[in-house]
Amino acid sequence: MPTEQISASPPEDSTRPGASEQPADRPDWGFATRPFWVLSHLFAVSVVALFVVLGFWQLDRMEERRAENVLISSRTAEVPLIIESTNAAARPDGDVDFRRASAFGTVIAPDVARITNRSQGGVAGEYIVALLELDDGTVLAVNRGFIPINTKVEVADLPVGAIEMSGWLRDSVAPEGWFAVADLGEGRLMPRFDTSALSGRIDQPLPPYFLQLAPDGEAVSQFPDPVSLPELSEGPHLSYAVQWFIFATLGTAFYLAVVRRRAHRGDTAEEPS
Repeated sequence: MPTEQISASPPEDSTRPGASEQPADRPDWGFATRPFWVLSHLFAVSVVALFVVLGFWQLDRMEERRAENVLISSRTAEVPLIIESTNAAARPDGDVDFRRASAFGTVIAPDVARITNRSQGGVAGEYIVALLELDDGTVLAVNRGFIPINTKVEVADLPVGAIEMSGWLRDSVAPEGWFAVADLGEGRLMPRFDTSALSGRIDQPLPPYFLQLAPDGEAVSQFPDPVSLPELSEGPHLSYAVQWFIFATLGTAFYLAVVRRRAHRGDTAEEPS
């Protein structure tokens, strides 16, 4: 009895080129358009963008510091001013911030106000404000210096009678921004050295600048401690900027790694809660 020969074709090799099935390890990026992941992308981009903005903000602060250093160096090198009157007609011409100056007169109020929330040498404290009456009867506000708070210290008395005070002229500090602390005009405490606000407190006209006493070079045995000019350095702004840019780079790399790992896990992976 003849036998029937049955020939079987070899199975199709799914691994050869042109096979209909996809490689098992091919990443699936379809999840990236789902609502959860869209929100995740927006959040990650926002955080990285914030880091970049903060980095450039620190670079801007560094440029401002450089400009201030140049201004201080040039102003302090000029001929010192002699303040004989604070009348508008007798005031120095131009911007006088950081100019060396001296004034001769009589102290009529050695401690008329305190500028709060100051610090010096890592210690919290206040500035003591005095009033110096010049020979023509006009008044000049004076920053006598720094005194720590919550500490029992001896405050030096000012000489009685006519004296000479020397230091630097500094511009009056006006409130800036939405979050500036308002000066209520009550008591002796002031949030900033604003000569306009101080003028309203004492009912006496004051110029738009004050005299900041300079250190006399001797060790401080009594307070207030005179306030020096800002240090001529660029500060930590460059290092802060580099840190923010590093955070932006690491954040980007980390998030891309998370997304890539999720793509290789396939559709069977559960969405994070």
